[in-house]
Amino acid sequence: MALAADGKPGTFLALADVKRILYLAVPAMLALLTQTAINLVDTYFMGFLPEPERSDGQAMLSFALILLWAVGGFLSAISVGTQAMVGRREGQSHPHDSGAVLTNAVVLSLCASVVVSIVGFLLIPAVFRLTSHDPDYIKIGVAYTQWRFVGLVSMVVTAAYKSFYDGTGRTYVHFWAALFMNLVNVLLCWLLIFGEAGAPHMGVAGAGLAAAISSWVGLFAMIAFSMRPVDRDKYKPYRRGVLSATLMKQLARLSIPSGVATTVVMTGFILFIRIVNLFDTQLAKEGGTESIYGAATTIIINVLSLTFFSCMAFGVSTATLVSQSLGAKDADSAERYAWSSVKIAAMLFGVLGTHELMFPEFWIAIFNKSPHVIAVGSSSMRLMGATGPVIACGMILTQALFGAGNTRFVMIVELLLHFCVLLPVAYVCGVVLHGGLLGVWSAAAVYAVMLTTIMAWKFRQGSWKTIDI
Repeated sequence: MALAADGKPGTFLALADVKRILYLAVPAMLALLTQTAINLVDTYFMGFLPEPERSDGQAMLSFALILLWAVGGFLSAISVGTQAMVGRREGQSHPHDSGAVLTNAVVLSLCASVVVSIVGFLLIPAVFRLTSHDPDYIKIGVAYTQWRFVGLVSMVVTAAYKSFYDGTGRTYVHFWAALFMNLVNVLLCWLLIFGEAGAPHMGVAGAGLAAAISSWVGLFAMIAFSMRPVDRDKYKPYRRGVLSATLMKQLARLSIPSGVATTVVMTGFILFIRIVNLFDTQLAKEGGTESIYGAATTIIINVLSLTFFSCMAFGVSTATLVSQSLGAKDADSAERYAWSSVKIAAMLFGVLGTHELMFPEFWIAIFNKSPHVIAVGSSSMRLMGATGPVIACGMILTQALFGAGNTRFVMIVELLLHFCVLLPVAYVCGVVLHGGLLGVWSAAAVYAVMLTTIMAWKFRQGSWKTIDI
């Protein structure tokens, strides 16, 4: 790899750019990996439960998490507008305006999430009954997911605080909050899932309660950071008269398309998992007792989350640098940072993807040692490992467009790709052509390639450079 100290034309990667990208990306990556560890810990601990609770719990988990993100992800999209607006104002050297963005984002996210979390909590049983006819699966899924929705408000408001600090270039703040949150989660999972140290034995539901409590712990940690004199004196986020209907409308205008895109993605994957569940339904009719296809899919998603959330970290870094550069009227630097992030991520996740490609059994066995689960999931794990670098590039370019404020384009692309490509191809290849789980996951690979191609074309086109936020 050719590195140069500056960004002269023809330089593959400028050393100064790499340092700045990694300075922002590494803490964000550690924070997101630490945060997604909640889901990994849930999957891991559930692996010690007896059958069929183990496989039912792991099979349910992917649907529950996608449902959570279909709702929470829409609301948490406030982070896209917040980060883009804060980054622009940081580039313009207007810290008080950045503080105003934070306060309005917090109020907006709090009001919206309280209403939605109550409605969602009440609808969860009906949603699970639509996806499965297995009473044990439904019972476990409802209990776990309702506890996760107790933490929805804290999840969304935390996203507002996180995006403020990301926009100011201090991605390390969320890392420390996420680390503390996950230490609490691991302890509570051990206590509540297995009933240790006098705690109630709650099984799978205990994992949901642990995640909800730890989510609120993370929010209180972020609030504590914002109360430090260094932030209150410079940004003055809690000063009188800072609330603005105009500013909230601007945040909503930027964030809603991203929220819709997130909901489309999660809804698409809910239906994607519904297609996978058809295989378990057929297996049950033939006398099978384990939800092996659903469990394998949950594990693949959890392993891929290492790529997803790491890419999101590079995306956070890229969005911040793009937004700050545009605020400083330096569109060339914004473009250079984005392509540099793509190059770095393609190399890093190429290494990770190669390991997943070569040793899929190793990754699956971490969470479930059932030979049936390993057998049905290995080929799909190989395919997604090979697709890892493509996923990385697409996600980073998507975040770069978010940072520039081009959220509507991303929303339209995600809508078309999920409902015109991912789901039809998954059903045809997996069910109609009898491709099984590999056929279903091949649709995800096609989706990733198309997303990356479209985002690369749009970013290279350059129309995002003139967007005013």
